[in-house]
Formats: sequence, C-alpha cells, structure tokens
Amino acid sequence: MKRGVQRAAVTAAVASVAGALSAWIAVAGDGDGRSVTEASRFASGYLPYAAVVLVVSATAPTAVHAVLRAVLSQLLMIWGYYTWGPMITFERTPTQAAHYARAWAAVAVTAVPVAALGTYGLVRGARRLATAGPGRTDP
Repeated sequence: MKRGVQRAAVTAAVASVAGALSAWIAVAGDGDGRSVTEASRFASGYLPYAAVVLVVSATAPTAVHAVLRAVLSQLLMIWGYYTWGPMITFERTPTQAAHYARAWAAVAVTAVPVAALGTYGLVRGARRLATAGPGRTDP
C-alpha cells in the first residue's frame, strides 16, 4: 500500500513538473506572439512536448504510470498555455482558446498514451536485453 501511494505521489509530481515545464516552453517560445512561425512553433513546441512525453514515459515504473505521467503533463501544459499564452487565452479569446484546447486535449488522450506505451515498452525491452546474461533466459 505504501509503495502504491509513493508511486502515485511521484507520478503526480513528475506530471506536474513536466506539464509546467511544457507550458513554460510553449509560452516562452511564442514570445510576444507576433513573430511565431511554423519553424519556431515546431522548435519551441512540438519537439519539447515530445521530449517531455518520452522522458516521463521512459522513467516510469509501470506502463500505467507512464501513460498517466505523459497524459497529465500534456493536459497541464494545455491548461497552462491557454491560460497564460501570449496569443490565445481563455480570457482574451475564449471561443478560440477553447477550440484549440479541445483539439490538443484530444491529442493528449489519444496519441500521447500510444507514444507513452511505445516508449515504456522500448525502454523496458532494452533494459531486459541489457540485463540478460549469456545463457540466461527470462520468463
């Protein structure tokens, strides 16, 4: 029981920190919001989000924790960005912000879990291969 509570607390903390970092990168990357290009959005947005999802998934103790960490971090990023972003916010442009937030939330609950599970599986498989000695078989 104690271990489960600890894992849940660590997962919540990791997701929160990762979500805050993702939101900060997104807001900082857009600057004043006037000179955002596709290239800058890719470099300051999509790549860091992918890196955050990969890192939190790769370091998770279980597949469930990998998915929870990744999804929660991205949902927090979406909330943070559309609350404090330079261009579109819930306060300034509520309809547009809500539209984009829903679209990104759909990605966070469909594509992100797949990426998290894939990353977790690859890391787990690599660890198994690295720890398996010659002539030793794992069940």
